[in-house]
Amino acid sequence: MRKMSTMVAAVVACLVVPAPAVAAAGPAQAGRPPATVRSALPTCTPQSAIDRLVAYIRTQQQPDGSFPGIGETATAEAVYALVASGVDPSTVTTGGKSAVDWIYSRAGASISTGAAAKFLLALVLAGRPTTAPGGFDFEARVRDAYDPATGLYDADPTANIYSIIALRAAHQPVPGNATRALAGQQQPDGGWSAYIPARETDTNTTAAAMVALVAARRPAPIPAASAFLRTQQSTDGGFTFSTVYGTASDANSTGLVIVALLATGQSLADWERGGTDPVERLLQLQNPSGAFRYNDATPADNAYATYQAGQAAGLTRC
Repeated sequence: MRKMSTMVAAVVACLVVPAPAVAAAGPAQAGRPPATVRSALPTCTPQSAIDRLVAYIRTQQQPDGSFPGIGETATAEAVYALVASGVDPSTVTTGGKSAVDWIYSRAGASISTGAAAKFLLALVLAGRPTTAPGGFDFEARVRDAYDPATGLYDADPTANIYSIIALRAAHQPVPGNATRALAGQQQPDGGWSAYIPARETDTNTTAAAMVALVAARRPAPIPAASAFLRTQQSTDGGFTFSTVYGTASDANSTGLVIVALLATGQSLADWERGGTDPVERLLQLQNPSGAFRYNDATPADNAYATYQAGQAAGLTRC
């Protein structure tokens, strides 16, 4: 297991992967984001907010080590947030079981490419072997899913995007045809769609695609993608999933876009709306419990929103 660079450790959920660093064991975490990230932040996330975030995530862990949310890959999202917050997920246990233990338990031929990719990324971030104790190789599962005829790892756009991110995080090459295929899925408005066939574009899929393109060193589509995100920014400084469904900012979308903007080297000061930058808006969505609510119209604690918002919160900590 190779140690991740400081920038990779900071941009934890996206992994803009430079040349591999020296070999070392342990999770890809940093004491605080590097100066290159901090300089792009008009607002940073205080440690007190991070501490409450991590405490809440701990309360969500199930007896088998997993974390509840939307689908089985919610556990991977929780791992991303923990590592971004400087916490080794292997030390977060319930009944002696960690998220890593649970991910290993999901190994098997029936696992989807999208799930394998997100689990692979989680294992890389946690600094754990990408081959399960029983011999199942998550990296090989994702790599072998590639179809040279289409340039895709999976027909599902999100699964395909995370396959590229996870393989680059593991310092594996991605065929040029794969990045060309991803770039080819960009829609006329600059965004990407989560649907097959493509319907409305959205911030979440677009943010992930931007990260994958940077990780694969194919930045040409990013200016148009950034322009699309401008059209999806709410007047309060946050981001909505898609203006097709409304303009209210939500924690998931705001968090994922923050990660993409920093991954692509953008200053969040340039994304202020009405004097509020995206991180400031994100922090307004954190509840006293440490959890994030989905949006202001649904104020209850939301575990999945917390995992995704927590990735940006950890990345931008003071």
